Amino acid sequence: MSINLAQSARRRTYVKTGIGRLADHPLFSAAIVLCLLVVITLIVYLAGGTQSATPHLYYIPILSAAFLSGPTGGIAVALLAGLACGPLMPLDANAGTAQDTVNWLIRGGGFLLIGGLAGLISRQFARHMENFRDFALHSPTTGLPNRAALLDRLTDQIDRRPQAATMLAILKVRLTKTEEIISTLGYDQGEHLMQLLATRLESTAAGKNGIYNINPSRLATIIEAETVEQAQATADALLEDVRRPVILEGIPVAVDAHIGIALYPDHGQTAVELLRAVSQAAEIAVARDLDNFVFEPATSENFRNRLLLLSDLRAAPRTAQLMLHYQPMIDLGSGQCVGTEALLRWSHPTRGMIPPGEFISLAEATGMISPLTLWVARTAIRQLKIWQEAGIGQAISINLSARDLDNPRMVNEIEQLLRDFQVAPSRLILEVTESAVMHSYMTVIPLLERLTGMGCKIAIDDFGTGYSSLACLRHLPAATLKLDRSFCVDIATDTKQRHIVQATIGMAHELELKIVAEGIENEQVLKEMRQLGCDIAQGYHISRPVPEADFRKWLEANGKPPA
Repeated sequence: MSINLAQSARRRTYVKTGIGRLADHPLFSAAIVLCLLVVITLIVYLAGGTQSATPHLYYIPILSAAFLSGPTGGIAVALLAGLACGPLMPLDANAGTAQDTVNWLIRGGGFLLIGGLAGLISRQFARHMENFRDFALHSPTTGLPNRAALLDRLTDQIDRRPQAATMLAILKVRLTKTEEIISTLGYDQGEHLMQLLATRLESTAAGKNGIYNINPSRLATIIEAETVEQAQATADALLEDVRRPVILEGIPVAVDAHIGIALYPDHGQTAVELLRAVSQAAEIAVARDLDNFVFEPATSENFRNRLLLLSDLRAAPRTAQLMLHYQPMIDLGSGQCVGTEALLRWSHPTRGMIPPGEFISLAEATGMISPLTLWVARTAIRQLKIWQEAGIGQAISINLSARDLDNPRMVNEIEQLLRDFQVAPSRLILEVTESAVMHSYMTVIPLLERLTGMGCKIAIDDFGTGYSSLACLRHLPAATLKLDRSFCVDIATDTKQRHIVQATIGMAHELELKIVAEGIENEQVLKEMRQLGCDIAQGYHISRPVPEADFRKWLEANGKPPA
């Protein structure tokens, strides 16, 4: 995509080579060259004149001038050198012998030739260096200054910043909903979008530092602010600009964004520290769905702990730190156990038992969830095989995440595991959350149908929280709905909630689905669910998730159905 004139001007603003910095001081450079000429002239004269090899020293100031000022400087100094080493310089200083005219003219011509050529070469070299630095400091696709340019500018701002009442603030704009634009209109329009947004944000930022394209879908700027509130006000104004529709190929396109804010010197003493702080602030703004978030020192420690935890989590399956606990589900009519849910637990060698809420969300956010799901599937199916040989006919439920539903290989892996362990697929129940199903409804349905075609059963977990419509529900190839635990709270005292649960159970039965009530915490709730016609119950009142050996003891104590 071509870069317009405004972008070219923006490029030149951020490009400053070492040669350019020297050129900012022409008088200083000229004084040095003239001093060299005088010194070398004295050396030639004291060495006995032009009959020695010392006239070659004149190439030093000639080449220096050519390098500093290009062809003009090289030729000018060559002329001065030719005169100084020409008719004014004797052939033999001791004898007073003068040079031949032809001799000093030839030498002077050589000086001019070298000065001119060296100046042309230095100019080309300067252009190549400028282009190289320009490429290094700008995105080759959008033409916007990049992360390296931001670090340069921020470092310069910090180094030159006097003690003042205003703070230096860096704002990172984390764009969202851009993948849909790229997949629909193409990468070139995605790049054009970044250029249009940068131009729009520059006027709002009202600073001389410009807008930086530091990563795909990530922009940043540097501003001065007297208070944190002023920086947040600028962030809000930037968000308004981002959220205004942009016309791409005649289509009004809307994107969203979240902004992280970091302040100098409160959140970092160097450009690198500030950039790290603002990146963490932007990620938290996205995770918490906030318009903007100002960096907090505790945030850095949390990110560090998450990174360490993620590193340990990668090694956990190989080092026998993971285990499954089993929580039984009972039939509310017969009271017999009709299955169990396998729940992943992590026993860390130094931190002890880590709650699932800490590492499951981390695994989902980083793509680690699929390897963990496969570990759970393999372990659960192996356990089904062991129970099968022991005459225990329980089914096991395992959870599939939203990422698992986007992975077609997951079905193949589960099918292969069932085949390898020779376990009937009907004994494996796969639980998927309602929200995960609704997130990718059109792609999830074929995958679930394939699983049910294998013989596995599907349960919709956390039902009532994912905003699915009845039209969608009737197409789901599910056998069970697991009512979210929030519906069990206050069901004995909240009449409206009781009516909602009763209606949900009736609807499920009309669709020939069984209802499982999660979160049964006491006998009163258990009785209410039984009276409302719920089929199956699960919760701490029945049993907490326990290791496999304890689950067997629970089965022996509470009776088990025939194999």
